[in-house]
Amino acid sequence: MKIVIPSTSENLTSPVSDTLGRAPFLIFYDSSDGSYESVENPGFQVQDGSGLEASKTLLENNADVLLTKEIGRKSYSLLLKEHIKIELIKSGETVKSALSKYFKKQRKKN
Repeated sequence: MKIVIPSTSENLTSPVSDTLGRAPFLIFYDSSDGSYESVENPGFQVQDGSGLEASKTLLENNADVLLTKEIGRKSYSLLLKEHIKIELIKSGETVKSALSKYFKKQRKKN
């Protein structure tokens, strides 16, 4: 499963970015092997439609889940239409802590 988290920097210890569209980086975490890839967010420099640009990157990279603090309506609709699961997370988390909390929550469901 590929999990995406908007981030302020390129590694797992980076703080989660406040928004999807304005995040400098998108961290793609592969839960099957624990690897991750940092991708520059094309929406970061865009004046209008930054969230949609970021969303397109999620789709191009076959994301399954998005963990984010905030997401715009258009991005939300596009990702839901494409069957990307969206989970809202709290402020002040690192990418690593957000992943840990997500996996803990998933284990409780099963």
